[in-house]
Amino acid sequence: MRSLGPRMEVAVAMTILGVGAAVVAAMHLTWPEPELPAMAYAVSNGEAGVADLQPFEINDISGAPVELTPGSEGSRRVRLSNPNSVDIVVLTLQAVPGQPLDAAHNRVVDCPSGVLTVVPMAQPVALPPAGSVEVEMVVQISPDVPPACKDSVFPLTYTGRAARG
Repeated sequence: MRSLGPRMEVAVAMTILGVGAAVVAAMHLTWPEPELPAMAYAVSNGEAGVADLQPFEINDISGAPVELTPGSEGSRRVRLSNPNSVDIVVLTLQAVPGQPLDAAHNRVVDCPSGVLTVVPMAQPVALPPAGSVEVEMVVQISPDVPPACKDSVFPLTYTGRAARG
């Protein structure tokens, strides 16, 4: 995977129909105003039977990182877009937190990524040809957060899977 840099204003990546790809956005576990924009990178794979379709897009449109405090919930707005001329159904969408980073973009070893969880999309979503749909992903932070996690940024890797509609 290749990092596109911390100054990227929009977290955008594509996912291949059927298998999925990744988009990374940032969740900010902090009390002061977040200063780091979302980060992004992408991975793509193909699957038999969908080679004639273009990949659907997963775009985190939440803007800046979301501030979270121990025991709280937050959300990320995600836009799913269909560049094809046929209906598709996004069957799954989930996000997995990565190793937290500090302000200098170094890994925070004493802060486990497991203090942050993202609830997967509950229902499949139909996407019309050349259309898009916005969904909300609920983010939860554990009430027991180690002090090392303060002011950390958690990269989120979004993955999704879709089929013809």
